[in-house]
Amino acid sequence: MSSFPINIGRFFIAKRGKRFVNLTSRSRYALKIMLDLSQRRAEPLVRRQEIVARQGIPSKYLDQILIRLRRSGLVESVRGRTGGYRIGKDFEEISVWEVFRAVEDGIYPVECVDEHQGCEFMQSCTAVEPWQVIFATLRNCLESMTLADFDKRFGVQQKPQLLSEGILECRQGREPQRAPADVAELI
Repeated sequence: MSSFPINIGRFFIAKRGKRFVNLTSRSRYALKIMLDLSQRRAEPLVRRQEIVARQGIPSKYLDQILIRLRRSGLVESVRGRTGGYRIGKDFEEISVWEVFRAVEDGIYPVECVDEHQGCEFMQSCTAVEPWQVIFATLRNCLESMTLADFDKRFGVQQKPQLLSEGILECRQGREPQRAPADVAELI
């Protein structure tokens, strides 16, 4: 069974300019797209503008993400005036790991956990094994979560559309701010 309460964002360290990055807005939007399509899997096709309106994803960015999802087989597309998108395979088989891996250029937090490449300091680094354990745990957790798990847990929830003010963006989480001691006493 899936382990839902997990904050994966704080474990992924960004190294700008290198192959190893944190989970970017691409991953956040890709998950929104896949959840939107899985909730509408009974419909023959979902038009891209409907996804833009419901999920608040900039349309040009949506196109880039959909191309990657389509190349990985997670999404199918039909061209033309009546065209659109649909889930590319059974949503019970699509893991969160698969969605993130499809859209990210590099999902590994550090080089020593990349299965295709190692770090030049691996022999003397004291953090190699801890990183491997951390990454294996995160990967196993993400591989065990499927779109169907989210559907079972949350179902199709009608969310109010708040897009009258324009595009709404998913933002990366941050560590909670701690209240100063004197303010904490008042709380």
